[in-house]
Amino acid sequence: MKSTWTHAQKREAVLNAPLGPGFFREDTQQILREGWVQLITPSAPYLNEVSFSIVAEDDVERVIDETIAAYRAIGKNVKWYLGPDSRPLDMGQRLARRGFRRSEYLGMIVETSRPVERGADVHVEHVEAASVDAFVAATIRGWSMAADQVEPERAAHHRALAEVPRSSHAFLATFDGKSVGTAGILMREGYGYLVGGQVFEEARGRGAYRALVDARLQFLRSVHIDYAVTFALETTSAPILERLGFETVARVECWVLQHSPG
Repeated sequence: MKSTWTHAQKREAVLNAPLGPGFFREDTQQILREGWVQLITPSAPYLNEVSFSIVAEDDVERVIDETIAAYRAIGKNVKWYLGPDSRPLDMGQRLARRGFRRSEYLGMIVETSRPVERGADVHVEHVEAASVDAFVAATIRGWSMAADQVEPERAAHHRALAEVPRSSHAFLATFDGKSVGTAGILMREGYGYLVGGQVFEEARGRGAYRALVDARLQFLRSVHIDYAVTFALETTSAPILERLGFETVARVECWVLQHSPG
């Protein structure tokens, strides 16, 4: 029987979604303590972030500086997410003074029963072992990653496929047999977290993004999951998802400090 969530339940699911497991690398460290969730991944251009932070006022300057130093030591950019529960309230101002740049994401949710129109010529494949190489190649291209990222990406996705039960699923979009985009789902308790949706620039406007959304909603329905959540940039993907029926239930700031090129 389909469940119906209150606004508070939807908001909680959205805000908790980034705190669980993901497509982690072998060297990913997840640091969990009271009021703190952090990822450090020396081998990756992503998976280096503070996902949740509640820090005492009298300790916040030390925590920020030590966190920055940890990423500077491995030469990685860091993302620091601030949601409505983050503390102290002026954390963003403190990050800005250290050179972080801010963007805003909308935390969104949709019922998986929501129909999504998609182009008939777009095919979306649920990635299994035989299609990992094609998926990784499309991911490397779509996210402009260096060639040395191919092998660690391939290893991460083969590990994800071997999990029992699976906590993550990847999807590959194609036109006429050619890859044009990728996306993923991270499974959470009672809902799915949609991540990593991207479409090659030359393929945009042909329904591939919508097809990747639709395929993931269909998959979640097939495993009796009623809701999907995601975070979308306010100026790019969020308007598309709003037109597809996604509801905004939270706003999150993403602060980025660059230590490496790109």
